[in-house]
Amino acid sequence: WVLHGLWPQYETGYPADCRTSFRPPSRSQTGDMADIMGTSGLAWHQWNKHGVCSGLSAPAYYDLSRKAFESIMRPPVFRKLDKTIKLPASVVEDAFIKANPSLRRDMITITCRAGHIQEARICLGKDLSPVPCGRDVSRDCSLNDALFEPVD
Repeated sequence: WVLHGLWPQYETGYPADCRTSFRPPSRSQTGDMADIMGTSGLAWHQWNKHGVCSGLSAPAYYDLSRKAFESIMRPPVFRKLDKTIKLPASVVEDAFIKANPSLRRDMITITCRAGHIQEARICLGKDLSPVPCGRDVSRDCSLNDALFEPVD
């Protein structure tokens, strides 16, 4: 699992590409985020698109991103997979809710792309506690045979 990003969310839409007086993150700062964001390039992209709208400095934005990532338990059952499987997307949502008792169905949405489970979108408040997702965030995948790749 990787953290795709962390951004402020309006009832509909989100701010992006805002002006900021904060310095951009250093290569070292973006590199330090690769363990949870997949690559330093994605960490840089998320800062440039969304972090600049957060009102936080790059170090504070990355610190909050790490706290958000750590606040959600990734279902351990998926770490046991050694091959791609087909499953209903609802099983992924159920597993997240089981692993995170404070989550309700309206606080998470599982998305699919090209027949694969793509994302687990989890909506958090400013204090990083789960909150109901807005209308434009909730696009639940309804596939009964979505492909799910092994994850770390």
